[in-house]
Amino acid sequence: MSDTADDVRKWYDIALAMTLIGSMDIEIEAARARVRAIRHRLVANSLTLNAMALSSRRASRRVWAYPRFSRWFEDTLPNLGGQNFRQSFRVSRTTFKYLVDVCTPVMQRQTTNMREAVSVQKRVAVALYKLCSSAEDRTVANLFDLGRSTVNTIHREFCDIVVEALEDQWVRMLAADEMTHHIREFYAVTGFPQAVGALDGCHFPVSPPKENAIDYYNYKGW
Repeated sequence: MSDTADDVRKWYDIALAMTLIGSMDIEIEAARARVRAIRHRLVANSLTLNAMALSSRRASRRVWAYPRFSRWFEDTLPNLGGQNFRQSFRVSRTTFKYLVDVCTPVMQRQTTNMREAVSVQKRVAVALYKLCSSAEDRTVANLFDLGRSTVNTIHREFCDIVVEALEDQWVRMLAADEMTHHIREFYAVTGFPQAVGALDGCHFPVSPPKENAIDYYNYKGW
């Protein structure tokens, strides 16, 4: 009986010791987590202080925008004849003015103390030139004395305005009598029957017979 009591007491002591050890492990892990959190906060605070110190020592901006020297829009464009104007923008001066009137309510900007606003006429010219020439933003920016990001913004804004304001008015299916009329006109000009018009041409490389190779060249000489 005494031996049994001793055994029970031993198992009880062992269980109690293991329980104490487990609780100590939990407390140790919690303490480690608190230490890690403190370290993270110290690192974050140190980085913040370093960033504030660097920003306070940073030199003030000397210029708002670097000067540009291309004045093609201001000096050359007003002197272009009607044909050269159409070649540059693929529209007549009358259509150009119409587009300016359409875009003015949205594209008009106010001149501020920081810089002079880009006129609506110049904005429309930038967008049309980019659309008709497929030139890179950098090329258009240099030609019109603007920043590259400004050219990109103007181009996107112009396209949105044209679609919103003019799509329903100008893009529509032809009525039956109009389609017949356009088919006759297109055939009279091109000799191509049963067509109302052509959007563009696509070139597909072929291997023509040597004796009649010239008959396979397209209108661009390919």
